Amino acid sequence: MRAIVERVTDPLDKAKEVVESLEHPIETVKELEKEAEEGASARTPLIAITGISLFVGVIVVIVLAIAMTVYFVYGGK
Repeated sequence: MRAIVERVTDPLDKAKEVVESLEHPIETVKELEKEAEEGASARTPLIAITGISLFVGVIVVIVLAIAMTVYFVYGGK
């Protein structure tokens, strides 16, 4: 039972880590990129899927913006 308690992260430490990562987003991205390249972490698939999703999401938003602009400029009937 004691081994489980020792593995649990202190909420205050976790909160500090989150705040620190928000203060330095570029460093956080570089660390995540390095972690994903190594592939040894359990978070690697999540990091890769998130990166791909963000990229595809940006492309979809751009295409929708262009399509809606063209639609409304040429009548939108």
